[in-house]
Amino acid sequence: MEKVFLYLYPVKEFASSEARALLDDSFCNECNIKHPFLVLNEAIEKRYREKGYQVVFALYPNKEIFGIIPQLGDKVIFTDVSFEQAINTKGEKDFTPKYPSEKFLLEQLGAVEELIVGGYHYSDCVWKVAEKAQQKGISTLVDLDMTDLFFSLYRKEDYFDLEEYDPIRYKEYFLAKASKYGEEFAERRFNTMYNSETYGFNTNSQLKK
Repeated sequence: MEKVFLYLYPVKEFASSEARALLDDSFCNECNIKHPFLVLNEAIEKRYREKGYQVVFALYPNKEIFGIIPQLGDKVIFTDVSFEQAINTKGEKDFTPKYPSEKFLLEQLGAVEELIVGGYHYSDCVWKVAEKAQQKGISTLVDLDMTDLFFSLYRKEDYFDLEEYDPIRYKEYFLAKASKYGEEFAERRFNTMYNSETYGFNTNSQLKK
């Protein structure tokens, strides 16, 4: 049994859609902003590899890893659908996306005791895989810092911690940010967006790292 950090679909198209300007080195230099992938790679190292987690990347079979530098010992697994089956790359009017099979991905991990899931996208594929893992009896947590939310969170120096993800810290950050619309609204919004136990806001579901 092992601990696994699973990062879903690190492909150029997803990264570019989330943070096109940030991927420009000259933009980062001019604005004195740390390049996102330098920080992301360091966070994966400190949060997971150094803490004994097997790092696994899930890819579409016709795509390559973008932005993340795999290390010796990391693993790559593949989806059962192509990128073109999952994403409407041709702008087809009646396109119906085909989601990768969560079961197929999890089977490739083998025996897992603890699973942390990150990648694209926190409220869609990441959540779907995490839910399926939890249903299989695997202790599962979504690291929201390491999803598509990363590109806005990593620059928050008073929030982002390279070495650890804390669901409670994220909740406090979210509520403080949303409280400008009223505390009751912030709470309702939070509870609507993060009602799955895989997000770790139910204290009984949090993993102990």
